[in-house]
Amino acid sequence: MKVTVLGCGPSAGVPTIGRVWGKCDPSNPKNRRRRAAIAVEDRGATILVDTPPDLREGLLACDIGRIDAVIFTHAHADHIHGIDDLRVPSWSLKRPIPAYGSVKTFATLHERFGYTIDGVKQANASGYYYQPIIEPHPGGSHFIAAGVPVTTFEQTHGRTASLGLRFGAFAYSTDVFALDAAAFAALEGVEVWMVDCLRREPHVTHSHLPQTLAWIERVGARHAILTHMDDSLDYETLRRELPPNVEPAFDGMIFEV
Repeated sequence: MKVTVLGCGPSAGVPTIGRVWGKCDPSNPKNRRRRAAIAVEDRGATILVDTPPDLREGLLACDIGRIDAVIFTHAHADHIHGIDDLRVPSWSLKRPIPAYGSVKTFATLHERFGYTIDGVKQANASGYYYQPIIEPHPGGSHFIAAGVPVTTFEQTHGRTASLGLRFGAFAYSTDVFALDAAAFAALEGVEVWMVDCLRREPHVTHSHLPQTLAWIERVGARHAILTHMDDSLDYETLRRELPPNVEPAFDGMIFEV
């Protein structure tokens, strides 16, 4: 299994508009962070996790053109507002891309981006003016996405919830403030875990560094990768202070499980 980090930044990215870098060294390319998303390649298929506003840029930078399925962790803007960029991959498949997520997420997608699901039919002729680009498969804690088994678990994300994802020995937990016993049970035995770490100080919707490191120790993953990092976390500074089995993500990072 190959995992590509399309983006590992927060909702505003790094730098934020106005070229605000915070504590991040602007001379280090690993500090330039797109909004969070990954691509998982397994069994000959490529599964995209989330469609952030930077999706086109991320896919081009990482040379990923084919998308066989997409999974939405939740419906916040920084995770869904690049959905229109799935048009070209859907044209390549010659059909809508199978999409997975919670019932609530698809309700939001239908409200904001209904044309991506229903298409837009021509007024005076048969067929579509705008073809549907995703095929929703809402709900389910276990499903097969493009031939790849996926298990989901619920994560507290402030006043809402997000989906944690497990692909065999790899798990992905972005946008998470708290994990319950069921979530930790779902993570049992995971070897590589990519997990939310917004900043050092506590936050109302995201995990922070001390809590994330405690989670990693509890789960016992042999390798952990931090994501959704804001401009207070300089890549090199953070890398030097982390335990040997933990490292920060960077856009374009590739690892195998």
